[in-house]
Amino acid sequence: MSEEKKEKTQEKREMHRTSDSERSEISETWAEETIADLDEFIESQGIYIRQ
Repeated sequence: MSEEKKEKTQEKREMHRTSDSERSEISETWAEETIADLDEFIESQGIYIRQ
C-alpha cells in the first residue's frame, strides 16, 4: 500500500474520532456509515470482500 494512502486513511480515522466526540446525537444513518467505514478499513488492510 502506498504511503500516501496510509496517511489519508489515518487522517480520516482521526477526523472521525474528533467528530464523534463532538457529536452528542447519533445520526440516522449511523449503521450505513459504520459499514462503509469498516469496508474501507478492511480494504486498507489489503483484503477485498465481494459485495
